[in-house]
Amino acid sequence: MEEELMRKVSAYVRRGEKYFNERRFEMAYNSYMDAMYTIGAYLVYRDTGILLPVGEMMRILEGRYPEVYERIAAYSGITTFDEETVSSLREEVERLRGMMTLPSSDE
Repeated sequence: MEEELMRKVSAYVRRGEKYFNERRFEMAYNSYMDAMYTIGAYLVYRDTGILLPVGEMMRILEGRYPEVYERIAAYSGITTFDEETVSSLREEVERLRGMMTLPSSDE
């Protein structure tokens, strides 16, 4: 399951890049947010062995991975999909993507 979640993140990022390069910023935003939520799901799954609904996943992220929780919370309310905002989101996704290779919070 972890590999499948990693593949999904990569697919969402590729889709986000395509839309970003086409200047379709709302579509890019949606793809990058899907990637960010999937990173959260990956981290929670890695720690618990369970895929959880978003609400439960967010509660676990808040306690175990506050940085990921804060980034998702900050970007989930965005209503302006301009180049600067989506570019910033893209950078956050890439930074958080690096957390997927760090040891579990239980280790």
